[in-house]
Amino acid sequence: MRWTRAELRWRDALLDALLPAADPLPGAGGVDLAAFWPRFEAAAPAHLALGFRAAVALEAAVLPWLLGYFRTLPALSPDQRDAVLRRADRLPLFRDLLEVAKVVGCLALFADPGVQATVRAPR
Repeated sequence: MRWTRAELRWRDALLDALLPAADPLPGAGGVDLAAFWPRFEAAAPAHLALGFRAAVALEAAVLPWLLGYFRTLPALSPDQRDAVLRRADRLPLFRDLLEVAKVVGCLALFADPGVQATVRAPR
């Protein structure tokens, strides 16, 4: 199933908020993840793909509205995004979906050859 433009914005904003840059690693927003997504869609078990899609919709579109921001995650400031995710981590359903998003986000980030090289580089 193809992602809509809105879902792509939500997905990217969610991953950027979940996986910020931390020296020496870039954040999700600093890596080109375009090659990862077709592989994920082809290889991910249906329950993981569906869970991730639900996480994106609920965490990035629904929860900010429920918390009174009246905008989706991409339209929020970094501090507001962080507040939404911290709140999500305290809500039962949202907490579980946040974990799914973190797992998929880490898979995406660490699929990047530059990130792999950074992690494997001697210190």
